Amino acid sequence: MDLLIFWDSGAPGGLGLPVSRFIGDLFSLPAQVCPNPVILNGYVGSRHQTDARTVLDSLQIFRQRQRIPDPVLLVCGTDLFTEGVTSLFGLARPSSGVAVVSTARLGNEFYGLPEKEEELIDRLVKEGAHEIGHLLSLEHCNDPECIMYAPLTLDDLDRKVRWFCPDCRSVLDGAISRTMI
Repeated sequence: MDLLIFWDSGAPGGLGLPVSRFIGDLFSLPAQVCPNPVILNGYVGSRHQTDARTVLDSLQIFRQRQRIPDPVLLVCGTDLFTEGVTSLFGLARPSSGVAVVSTARLGNEFYGLPEKEEELIDRLVKEGAHEIGHLLSLEHCNDPECIMYAPLTLDDLDRKVRWFCPDCRSVLDGAISRTMI
């Protein structure tokens, strides 16, 4: 199994390779990054945001039509929301094997702070790994340092480390070994 990462043209350029390497290392799986082949639908002009569910619908259709067996993560630059949630960093649809992460609220510039590429990479790795974790059977975790902890704020995300707690690691290793058979 590989992890497939689609990098949208609206996401910051030049970060796909380091992000994919760090994510691949976290899962001990090869991670491939390629340009996004899917058109981003779901933009709602009155909100200046894109409906993450619509993005996942497009990804799901593409994955099915192309018969892609591996989990797919899309990294985009558009700000995301979903019904009942004003904004979100990412969203996964485990039943379809697809997930999306937005860089819009992960960069310091969104909060009026100086740009720091290393912080953006760290946040992308943690949020991307979190969403891929959902695709591989993991639920949210109560350990605030675990990748699978549900961050509600950027501070929550920054407190997490690039690490799965022992319980999540055990579930993850079992899920990966089952897919490798």
